Amino acid sequence: MSEDTLEAVQVAEPAPFATAGRYQGRFRLVPVVLLATGVAAVIGSWRLGLGELTNPGPGLWPLVVSIAVSISAAILIVIPDIEAYEKWTRRTTLLVGGVLSLVVFILLFTAIGFVVPAFLLLLLWLRVFGEESWRLALTLAGGGTAVFYVGFAVLLGVPFPDDIVAGTITRLIGM
Repeated sequence: MSEDTLEAVQVAEPAPFATAGRYQGRFRLVPVVLLATGVAAVIGSWRLGLGELTNPGPGLWPLVVSIAVSISAAILIVIPDIEAYEKWTRRTTLLVGGVLSLVVFILLFTAIGFVVPAFLLLLLWLRVFGEESWRLALTLAGGGTAVFYVGFAVLLGVPFPDDIVAGTITRLIGM
């Protein structure tokens, strides 16, 4: 090989983690936060009680999932895949809105029940994140809320907190 060919080959092959440089710690921030969350979830699920294999407790499956999340985060800390990160754009900030809407849903769910928070969450996600029309978003939010309520509360018997809408309807029809 001539020196010109060798030099061209060296230029054509980028160095691994060339974009990392002084910003390499930035790529480890999310896995560190994820690992801390996973460890906290492991502790929380352990406190819930694991039960036995024949009679699992409420913390068994959360423990399994949190261990998997913790292992994945630890791998990402040790071996970061910098090319897999997407650029932060205005559209990416919607992720923060999605997480905050789930927090508000949980708070409202415990305070006023399922129907109103589920309808509002579905409406927000369909209208803002899904960019659907108002007509379709209202239809799907109402239908989705009804299907989830009937499926979980009525058919499966999952106990929900007292609901202001469902409670009012059952009192009006005399159930």
